[in-house]
Amino acid sequence: MNLDQYINKFKLSKKRTLTILAIFLVLIWLEHTISSAVNYNKIDESDTKTNHFMNQFVIEQTDANGKIKWILNGDRLEKFPNSVRSEVSNPNMHVKSDEGSSWTVTATHALDPDSEFNSIYLTNNVKFAKKGLTKEDEVIITTTRAIVYPEEEKVETDAFAIIITPNSKTTGDGVIANIKEGYVKILANAKRVAVTDMRSENLQGEQLLYDLNKKTWMVIMKKSKNENEQVKERVKTILKTKKKVNN
Repeated sequence: MNLDQYINKFKLSKKRTLTILAIFLVLIWLEHTISSAVNYNKIDESDTKTNHFMNQFVIEQTDANGKIKWILNGDRLEKFPNSVRSEVSNPNMHVKSDEGSSWTVTATHALDPDSEFNSIYLTNNVKFAKKGLTKEDEVIITTTRAIVYPEEEKVETDAFAIIITPNSKTTGDGVIANIKEGYVKILANAKRVAVTDMRSENLQGEQLLYDLNKKTWMVIMKKSKNENEQVKERVKTILKTKKKVNN
């Protein structure tokens, strides 16, 4: 092999080496780019970071006849990747009852586990107010957390609650307010104080029931078993849809 042949062979070998090296570098760059894109998608699809939201929103639900059943508004409605849940900041839900009365529920935060408004978990500064045909408050319930079922017209909590009626204040642990069936039930440790122009009255019992139609309280002699525990279990079921609840 003469010198010219050796030089040409060396140049060819060097060119192949540079080509292979260039291809190798391109493959590294592509892998890095793809990896970065995958990591970005993982971050973008975080279960705790919203990817869809509305500020100062209003949602209306109508029945088959086009009449408004309930209205929900709030400061912010959020949806999350990889989750069917939605969350609301400062929710305010107004529900119209069949008999012409209405009720309103407000709170600091709301969690809807399936975004279908079947059951909504409320936390912090929860307030329930039922208004009669005269638009005056018939009953007001305040508590720290509650579940509202718009379709069933029911609100329940396993926490301590205060129930205010026109002439009384009642407290207890756990409450079920069933508007369709017309009652408010305190599930445990019920204590009621009533004051009128004529007299004052104290009433205590494990469970008390307020009849929304008759506007009277009564002691439940036969206690329903485990109602408060059942409410707690429903709360736990809803909270399983979220890894970290925003307080």
